[in-house]
Amino acid sequence: MNTSQLSLVAACCTVLALFALSAAVREFRGRTPDPAQPASHMSGRLQRAKAELPLAWQQRWRYLLTTAGVTVLVVWAWTGWPVHGLLAGGAVLALPYLLNPGTAAMQRIERLEALGQWLNHLAGIHQAGISLTQTIQASAKAAPAPIAGNVRALAERLRSGMEAHDAFALFADELADGVSDHVVLLCQSHAVYKGPGLSEALEALAATIHQQAADARDVEADRAKVRKSARLVSIVICVVVVGCMLNDAWSGWYQSPLGQLVLAGLGAAFAYTLRWLRSIARTKPDPRLISPLPAADHLDPLTSGAAR
Repeated sequence: MNTSQLSLVAACCTVLALFALSAAVREFRGRTPDPAQPASHMSGRLQRAKAELPLAWQQRWRYLLTTAGVTVLVVWAWTGWPVHGLLAGGAVLALPYLLNPGTAAMQRIERLEALGQWLNHLAGIHQAGISLTQTIQASAKAAPAPIAGNVRALAERLRSGMEAHDAFALFADELADGVSDHVVLLCQSHAVYKGPGLSEALEALAATIHQQAADARDVEADRAKVRKSARLVSIVICVVVVGCMLNDAWSGWYQSPLGQLVLAGLGAAFAYTLRWLRSIARTKPDPRLISPLPAADHLDPLTSGAAR
């Protein structure tokens, strides 16, 4: 590899490192999103990745990203090779996911239980004779914690003038679960036809969701062994890789331009393998019943009604 090719590799790694560092700084400083506006594609992926961590790690999310960005620069400066820094930063980000492979499944169960509780609450409020929109707005403050943010965002969209069909569709996209799609379809149907019996339908649907949550807990108990094995294998592999990288006899060859390219490929394969192990041990949500809204349909809530 000549000097020009090496400079190109270094430039690409520099761009990646700067992008990671800027994202970490942005997360650390924090920002106040508008609950009435749908999240961007990248922001949505970051939020979903963050949501798969336990609450303690979610509260440290900004520090985790900042630490990963600093690790990239420190290891790069210490070793003099960019791929070493990028892999070290990736290892920092991956650590909480390796230690907590079953968090997403338990969070889904908690969301199902919270959804059932919220539906029972909606049914009780709706019996007072107010509209579905007013019922949702009245329930937002007392929504169960696992879905409180989603319910408040839904209430804010309805309050701001977004068409009910679009507001419920965005709510379904945020939860991204076939079970919640049943709730959204019921709400969208009632928003159009205004038929009687909504309270009874909400209570019946809540009972079904509670039963699904109970069944899911039984399944997760059986999968605990698989998750434990996946976590153990992942930790052992990480320890072996770190040991090899600290041993010059093993890692010396990678301290060259060609070695950096090979190391990047091995690192990508290693990350894919860990992701595959994690996917085996995780529970996927039910298939969606509603097609996700395309980006073009994410209209501003103040102009959504006027645009139609």
